[in-house]
Amino acid sequence: MAKLAKELFSESFLENWHRHYQQAVACAGKLEAMNEELAQWLRIQVRIRHMLPVALQEQLAALPFELETIHQSWEARYLELATFARQHGHTFLPTDKPYEQLRDWLIRQVMAKAYLSAGQQQKLDDLGVDWDMVVSRDQRWEQLLGRLRDFKALFGHCRVPQKWAPDKQLALWVTLQRRLRTNGKLREERERQLNELGFTWNGQSVYNVQWEEFFQQLVAFWKTHGHCRVPCRQKKLVSWMERQRLLYKKKQLPPEREHRLQELNFAWDAEDDKKKRWELRFRQLKAYWQEHGHSFVPVNFPENRSLGCWVATQRVLEAKGKLDKAKRKRLNQLGFVWTGQTRRSLQAQQDAIWEQHFAELKAYNEEHGTCQVSLRHNPVLQRWAVWQRKQFYLGKLAAERVDRLNELRFPWSVQEGYWLRMYESLAVFKERQGHTRVPYQWQENPQLAAWVYRIKQQRGELSRQKVELLNQLGFDWSLSRREVVAWQEMYERLVAFAEQHGHTRVPVKWQEDPKLGKWVSRMRQERDSLDKERVLQLEQIGFSWSRHSGAEKVSV
Repeated sequence: MAKLAKELFSESFLENWHRHYQQAVACAGKLEAMNEELAQWLRIQVRIRHMLPVALQEQLAALPFELETIHQSWEARYLELATFARQHGHTFLPTDKPYEQLRDWLIRQVMAKAYLSAGQQQKLDDLGVDWDMVVSRDQRWEQLLGRLRDFKALFGHCRVPQKWAPDKQLALWVTLQRRLRTNGKLREERERQLNELGFTWNGQSVYNVQWEEFFQQLVAFWKTHGHCRVPCRQKKLVSWMERQRLLYKKKQLPPEREHRLQELNFAWDAEDDKKKRWELRFRQLKAYWQEHGHSFVPVNFPENRSLGCWVATQRVLEAKGKLDKAKRKRLNQLGFVWTGQTRRSLQAQQDAIWEQHFAELKAYNEEHGTCQVSLRHNPVLQRWAVWQRKQFYLGKLAAERVDRLNELRFPWSVQEGYWLRMYESLAVFKERQGHTRVPYQWQENPQLAAWVYRIKQQRGELSRQKVELLNQLGFDWSLSRREVVAWQEMYERLVAFAEQHGHTRVPVKWQEDPKLGKWVSRMRQERDSLDKERVLQLEQIGFSWSRHSGAEKVSV
């Protein structure tokens, strides 16, 4: 059942998700431009974004909307709680009926703390919410039922996989409901609520879905490659295939499933299939030997990379004493290279090939200004560059070759090469503009704008060297999608406020200058990450780091 987790995000689900996402992007940050269906879809994604794969979460965060405010019901309840806290000085809601819905909402937030955004947690922290408050069993059940509704809204069914990583608590709860019903201990009202949601009581049906999803993966592989020899790196699918073979051998595989697999020419005997593949590669090696006069096929042989890898595998098996003697004899008939003088001849040829590709890379770099070779421009050279990276990370690339590639500023990681190009663009922007606050969705260089925004989101994941490089440019880590107002300008507005009112406690929603109120609140939240010079400037005017200390009203 745990294997089902990744397969939840089917091809049709992803197609539907990206279709809605592109529609949301087209609205260019204007909620009013959305139809009701799209607005409802976006609200659901915001509420259940912790269930989405990381890649989809990142795309959602890149939308030009304030995600915290899209889910209006959350904000409305939060404002109710904030009003109560201001009036009573705490968030311990009474059990009276007028506060029943607000109390239920607060309990849901406490139970789902791990799934709240950092901004939502901070807001509740600022109100003094007790995260250790006692929650009744009935309240806990209702809260988990709500999370199951969210799951269904995302996937269209209630089949939560066991040990599902995004919400293990929900997965255990679903299993428990099935067990309670089987034992006749589930309340009728609860069973009715689950039935209305389309709950799957028969666990076997879940496994049927799992079988079908793996089978469809195999069908997709077969359509692409024309066979069912799935590589070992697809561990889950290979494991599922081995399970089908075992069931077939024990005569426990249903005939209908056997027939469907047979239509794909599924190999029921894996060992027999391996023998057939070995013979196929041997015939290909013999053809290579007849054409080239030798059998030392390069690992990255462009015309047949599988053959190059197979030849290398035979050498490894022979070195470990695991190669069948009869196979070794047949390979020797083709002058197969094992060790010795012939191996040195092979090395000399490989050295010549390396020098040829290096010269091509150098010419490409001089023409295009980069060593990131386009696959369309020169696929052979591009694959060679990929191989150099792999050998480098395995520690198998000679130091002399590493030095020569470094002279060309060869990017050892494609992502690192892109990062450095964007950093250089940011440095140019700083020289021209005097700051690093690239406007969100900047038309002149949208790639740079998007990169800067992602960097701010990923600050905690960046290496120390990258953070230092950015700090050397005076990088502004503040995260905002709106047009950035210079820090010094906001500081001067605060100085004027302090001179007029005698303190720096600007209300968050001060109508005379809404940006100033929000800026002051943000300074408190970012105290630990602020530049020391800025902290000193704020303290020199008596800045109040606590919003609750001696709150004073602002005269109007």
